[in-house]
Amino acid sequence: MSSMDSANRHHAPRRRLRTAFAVVGLLCAVAACGGGHPAGKSRATRVTKPEVAAGSFPETPTTTFQGAWPAPADEDDPSDVVTLGARLAYAYDQDDVGVTAFRLDSGDVAWHAAVPDGTTVAQAPRLVGNKVICAFATTQQDRGTYAGRRGITVVALDAGTGRSLWTREIAGGEVTDAGAAPHVVGADTRHVLVSAYEQGYAQTPPLSALLDTRTGQVIWTDTDFKGVDLEPTVAVGVRGDGDFAGKSTSDAAQLWKRDLRLGEARTSDPGPGLTWADDAEAGGTLLIDPATGATRLDSGDTSLEGCHYDGWNTTVCAGADGSGDAAVWAVDVRTARVLWRLPDASAHRIAPDITSAWHGVVYAEAGQTMTLDARTGRDLRTDIGPVSPTLVNDGYGLVHDRAARTIDVYRAR
Repeated sequence: MSSMDSANRHHAPRRRLRTAFAVVGLLCAVAACGGGHPAGKSRATRVTKPEVAAGSFPETPTTTFQGAWPAPADEDDPSDVVTLGARLAYAYDQDDVGVTAFRLDSGDVAWHAAVPDGTTVAQAPRLVGNKVICAFATTQQDRGTYAGRRGITVVALDAGTGRSLWTREIAGGEVTDAGAAPHVVGADTRHVLVSAYEQGYAQTPPLSALLDTRTGQVIWTDTDFKGVDLEPTVAVGVRGDGDFAGKSTSDAAQLWKRDLRLGEARTSDPGPGLTWADDAEAGGTLLIDPATGATRLDSGDTSLEGCHYDGWNTTVCAGADGSGDAAVWAVDVRTARVLWRLPDASAHRIAPDITSAWHGVVYAEAGQTMTLDARTGRDLRTDIGPVSPTLVNDGYGLVHDRAARTIDVYRAR
């Protein structure tokens, strides 16, 4: 799910290598997070040690594909560009407004689905099982005495063929600014949360809507709610007064409301059962319980920027401590307990740059590309090849060139 203001994120000093991201399986949808997070997520209960470190990547790509997808707000967040399945990558097309699916083995276009009257898109569509969920801004221009109005069109497409499964139009308010492009905050097998709002001060009120994933039926809409996270029973957002709130996914009842006292807060989804909130100016991060609004973890003077959920039970967050030095924390998503931290001066270990985490393995850079054990933090391999994935599965690694709007595809070996 998406950060409210990812463009304003501040980052700890990084040792830049060629950054890559790789395919997430059909259970994974990009968000989000922070890198991407699995769609239809539920609280994990398993603790599984990686039996084999993830594969390496060759020197040259298998193929390359190019598209007119929106530029990512954060260059380190590929979830703003594509959603990745086992064999296809899905991205918005800003020219012929719609969604394009690319074959990962050849780079060819598998299908393209245009959306009539679509105008603007933001971030990336979401993959839930066999559905690709997309959101588009639609506009009705001024006509006679009737003021123009903005709206959102939400579409579910068959992930394999691009066939339309359902379409839902949601009326908005008066058109005042084109900056409020809608995006899919989160989606699981039951619900889709879509939100449109401008960053910072805005004259246009926000618009969020919760829909039924199976039918597209609108469950509720809210014009004073910036949606930031979706869990099975609650949608988390920010009210116009700056307070955080949780709304029931069944009947729109407000379950809780809380002033987190974070000033200009930024939010995202670090994994199931957690909502990330960070002060944009003063630093300091909270991981809160989306069901109750209670704080589950307070990082103190350490600002944890991007969190990477591994799809099982661990989220790994990187940022900077109070002195500005790089810091990495690994957190159990069920208990919110900190599993390990880097740097560790007693063991003479530094904090690497974290690029992703998947199924018990953390991908990082520390002068070279490497992997770590997500549960213990121990080094696994320091020879995974020229690229450090930002999203990963067993099949492919992808490298995004933001300037050229191309993606190089590497087959894992």
